[in-house]
Amino acid sequence: MASLISAQEIADFHQAINDHFDTFKKSLTVHKTPLKKIISSTNNPQMIGYQDNSIQEQIEYIAQNQSFDAIIAYQDPFNVDVVEQIKIKTNSPIVSIKVKKVARDYIIDDKTEKITFNEKTFKVASNDIIKNYQGLIYYLFYLEEIK
Repeated sequence: MASLISAQEIADFHQAINDHFDTFKKSLTVHKTPLKKIISSTNNPQMIGYQDNSIQEQIEYIAQNQSFDAIIAYQDPFNVDVVEQIKIKTNSPIVSIKVKKVARDYIIDDKTEKITFNEKTFKVASNDIIKNYQGLIYYLFYLEEIK
């Protein structure tokens, strides 16, 4: 089947989209629910009035987070199109982030607790939305600010 756009034009378009992403990207941090934990037991000396030694367990959770690049766009929370598209009711600020596949996979894998950037904290308010630019794929998420 013939194409109206040549392979070179598509390659140039992909390069322009990637340049746009690299120019306007900001760093954000995706925080996951801490899954890893270290449990250590300490055997304390016998306490007066008790016959056995006191064993204490100490549980330490290790935070899991990773930083990614994204294009961040603040949306009007009263924009009917955005609110209907993601099907939420909110008065909080809504933000869209456009990310690459690696960030998308990290966000949707397991439970994402929060996403932080610009000294603010957000929760994921939508599923991933695929943005296809002539075969070049980016992913869009809508976030809601946590107050």
